[in-house]
Amino acid sequence: MKKSIISILTVAAVLLTSCKDFFNIENPQTLNPDNFPATIEQVDLVLTSSYAQSHAYGLYAFYWFPMGVWLYDHTTDTYGSYDERGSSQDNYTDVDSRYTTQMYTDMCKWIKLSTQAIESIENYRENYSVETEKATLDYMRGQALFNRALAYWHAQIFFEIAPNALGFPIIDKVYSDVEMLKPARASVKETWQFVINDLTEAATLLTGHNETFRATEWAAKALLAKVYMQSLYIFPENKPAAKALMEDIINNSGKQLVSPEIYQDMFFGNVENEHNQESIYELTMTTNYTQDGPWENYTTGSGMPLVYAPWYVDLDIRFRKGREDQTDPTTLEHDIMTTKKSSQWGNNFVHDRNIGRFGFHNFYGDTMPRWTFNTDYDFNGTRSKENFPYKLAEPDYRAEALALKNDPTRVDPRLKLCAGQPYVDSYIDARGRETWYDRSTEVNNRPDIIGWQHRKYTNIRGVEMGAAPYGKNESSDCNFYIIRLADIYLLYAELIADDNPAVALEYVNKVHRRAYGYPSDASSPYDYTSLTDRTKTAFDNDPLANDVIRYERWAELFAEGQWWFDVRRYQIGDKEAELYNETHHGPITWKGTASYVQPIPLLELERNENIQQSEGYPKI
Repeated sequence: MKKSIISILTVAAVLLTSCKDFFNIENPQTLNPDNFPATIEQVDLVLTSSYAQSHAYGLYAFYWFPMGVWLYDHTTDTYGSYDERGSSQDNYTDVDSRYTTQMYTDMCKWIKLSTQAIESIENYRENYSVETEKATLDYMRGQALFNRALAYWHAQIFFEIAPNALGFPIIDKVYSDVEMLKPARASVKETWQFVINDLTEAATLLTGHNETFRATEWAAKALLAKVYMQSLYIFPENKPAAKALMEDIINNSGKQLVSPEIYQDMFFGNVENEHNQESIYELTMTTNYTQDGPWENYTTGSGMPLVYAPWYVDLDIRFRKGREDQTDPTTLEHDIMTTKKSSQWGNNFVHDRNIGRFGFHNFYGDTMPRWTFNTDYDFNGTRSKENFPYKLAEPDYRAEALALKNDPTRVDPRLKLCAGQPYVDSYIDARGRETWYDRSTEVNNRPDIIGWQHRKYTNIRGVEMGAAPYGKNESSDCNFYIIRLADIYLLYAELIADDNPAVALEYVNKVHRRAYGYPSDASSPYDYTSLTDRTKTAFDNDPLANDVIRYERWAELFAEGQWWFDVRRYQIGDKEAELYNETHHGPITWKGTASYVQPIPLLELERNENIQQSEGYPKI
């Protein structure tokens, strides 16, 4: 089923991406704007294209995490000053960034394809439908409205943060006139109200619908609740509605937090643990062994993990008698050993400050250990973790690291879910052998960069490239969670914290307990006792140090593409920049309002004289 739904999405996207060219035909025996869609199946094809756009190149097929939101909120760091990514890490993206340009383009297409679906549904309803199809068409309209709202949810990276400042163009019609295709930006307030209107209607139309691979009643309600929370500073009157929606989801959706065992394996492409009881809406991905990566734009799997693919210790490193065994690496200035290999490019690693934020800090001075010769190495034996030419010069490093990470009184257990520690945590290579995570060759001369590898949304059973069973052919099958119940629990706690702190604390603890391996509905030894308890972060200047709700949102949803939206909502960007301080690209210089927003791409400014540039960024 996972493969079949993705195939339908891809076909629909290919057919409908260039609608003008597709319909520019005169043969009356074929499709044209006057007779398409003329069947309910054709309407569904148009609708499916709005789902497919989430798999576009600038979104979840390739750019969204590693070239986008993970850079803005410093979930990730890069091993080099790679092109425009450097300016995004500095929270002031270049106006001609190819990545932001593609994201902007694909968001607009997502909105337009969803709008086209809405119009096609209504056109069919008016000209071709029969009475028995009304409920089906209402269901289709609800899905298209949800998809359009979801596109705008992602587009908020371009919204400014003042109510009457610049939001996003409101695209509510399919235009054919060239001038009408050059919309101006609405205000932030107008844009959010447009999204609220779409989701309010969608939630009504989707009532009772809970199909696995499509937008559901609960997906619409949950996204609307998140939109309410994101825009409460504009519409404080929506607080009761947000509360009612979240209570409806909590009490009536049938959703529940999954067990600690499922939680540990729900981010890694295991179909048994995806679309689980906790998931409210997720994007389905599946490995495509007939198409290498996302290079043909639409893909059934994601190419994002190619960019943050983990580095690992290469068990097959060259090591010859009388050659590599002559100079002990600890006698050299830097770690120059070529034991490192990546499961693809491996441009990104988890920003070092995140490791300390989870509580793992000042371990061996936060520098990397060195390799030395393994005197027990058997040249004639089979290579393995145990029979490897090198070993760590610090003999207790691995055991002490594991002891620290496995101590929940000191380190948040979610660190192990999100990141792999070089030379300590196990990894599976392209031949299915167990090895260790490593660092990139690009930081051999930087022992101060500890370089933990991304783990969440990677292939933990092999590598990102290559053939089955251990490779994913550059096409990851890890589904991406857009909304899950833990997110709603924490938003609910945030919403009621002032009025009912005891209940808010309980909902925080439900999420916290599960992360620590305990059932969510019974007290545990690791429960918070107040909403201002000291969290696991090692940094006293951390804005999350005594804010358990915000800390839990950061830790629980780490690397799921949510934190940047929270940073914008809390308006703590300057404090976050101070905490992270620098990236491998250089110091982070927070530039005020402009750093909360992405620039309108130069290409759009050149083509659309009606579009306005974001505050603080250069115009043409």
